[in-house]
Amino acid sequence: MIDERTAEGDFSIVDANACQGCKYVCCDNPGGREQLKVHGDKQVSIVSLDQIFGYVEEYVGEISDYLLEGAESLTVVEMTCSTTDYVQGKRMKARRQLYNTLSLLNTNPDVRTHLENKQARYVVFSWKETFPENLELDSVEAGMSGMMLMSDEVYSPDNESKFDFGFKIKEIRYPDVYTCL
Repeated sequence: MIDERTAEGDFSIVDANACQGCKYVCCDNPGGREQLKVHGDKQVSIVSLDQIFGYVEEYVGEISDYLLEGAESLTVVEMTCSTTDYVQGKRMKARRQLYNTLSLLNTNPDVRTHLENKQARYVVFSWKETFPENLELDSVEAGMSGMMLMSDEVYSPDNESKFDFGFKIKEIRYPDVYTCL
């Protein structure tokens, strides 16, 4: 009863809710919006967490967007589009959503065992820089846009740190690619 799609190689995912009524230009390809580019050497299963928790009658709080499962890994993904000014607040909210999602998944013993049996377990906060539709970047601003993505820490898609429930957390900024093992 849950739509699960699979992909292999290079593909992308998008949080359709975040793009509804979006007043910003945040996609290189407006007809095919993407927020997170993913690469999987082997088949990756993609499940919307909204579908899973949509069957729960009680309010469970804010949850993350997707669950990605590769041969060796399981990843919970929270995505957003944001201007650099607001990303710190979005990052904090995403951490709460990722934690809440893992808490909910761990309440089921079978799901918890499945999670624990994965060799690599990640939570990913991904974000894509947004620009107002009427903003035209001159060549200097366009050249500096990559530098605007740098926050108070040195960013690298390879950076990871410990998270709860035996997971590690990564931040992936568009157009960087998340590799699902």
